[in-house]
Amino acid sequence: MNLDQLEFIKAVIECGSFRAAADRVGRSQPALSVAIKNLEDELGLQIFDRSEYKVKLTPEGQAFYAVAKNTLESAQYTTRVGIELGRQKADTELHISADPLISTEVLEIIALECARPTLPVNLIFSKSILQGGYERLLEGEIDLAIAPSPKNSEDLETIFLEDVTLVAAVSRRLLQEKRSPSKDFLLKHPQILVYNSQIKPSKEPGHKIYVPDHHTKVKMIEGGVGWGRIAKSECTKEKNLVLIDKSIASETHLELCLVRPKNRPIGVTARSVWNAFQKRSTQGR
Repeated sequence: MNLDQLEFIKAVIECGSFRAAADRVGRSQPALSVAIKNLEDELGLQIFDRSEYKVKLTPEGQAFYAVAKNTLESAQYTTRVGIELGRQKADTELHISADPLISTEVLEIIALECARPTLPVNLIFSKSILQGGYERLLEGEIDLAIAPSPKNSEDLETIFLEDVTLVAAVSRRLLQEKRSPSKDFLLKHPQILVYNSQIKPSKEPGHKIYVPDHHTKVKMIEGGVGWGRIAKSECTKEKNLVLIDKSIASETHLELCLVRPKNRPIGVTARSVWNAFQKRSTQGR
């Protein structure tokens, strides 16, 4: 038994057929089928039920794959750690996509880590809206991401950073003489949203205005152009803004995390930043 055979089994399960699995792993279908059959013969175990059109795991195969999957993850993790430990050359830059709602304290910690080497590392922050940074992270375009906790992703690792509550707010200028906004008021005035091509448009009723970034969104809400959701802390410190009751416009709670690819190695500085927040997390801060 070898890791290639386990990878082939995983590919068949995820792709749903031997042909699609062969395409994914870059092997011919006969070669992949033979490799899996050899493993079944070696173990005296039928892993796949091939009696129907769509291949599926046998009950014994399901139990075997649960263990095999852990073995693959352990092997990938070992490889990742080995490569990271072997990378002792200096980094020149660290690229992080950051959610605009993250606190300055978190960004300061990252900046300090990048200033530690003898030759300071150039730190590049790019904007990330909600889950927009995950794909870039997995494709290797960025080193780390600060984003909401991903749901059901086996390819990402996270460290919790902080909770953020998004509340609906409107300026006193737009309200004029009204004491508090109603549902009808919200429908008559535009909702200000940050545009992101990777996220489906809001399905909430009413007119929408999409802007390029969170800063512009806040400024337009403050200026009385429309209403929108911002961090509760932003609403509290701005006297010109009025909080909209959550029974009219619901609140949204986000867990912002530092995110890294689970199986792809990261550089020395990225690992230093990761370790700093790991230590911070264990200390309960």
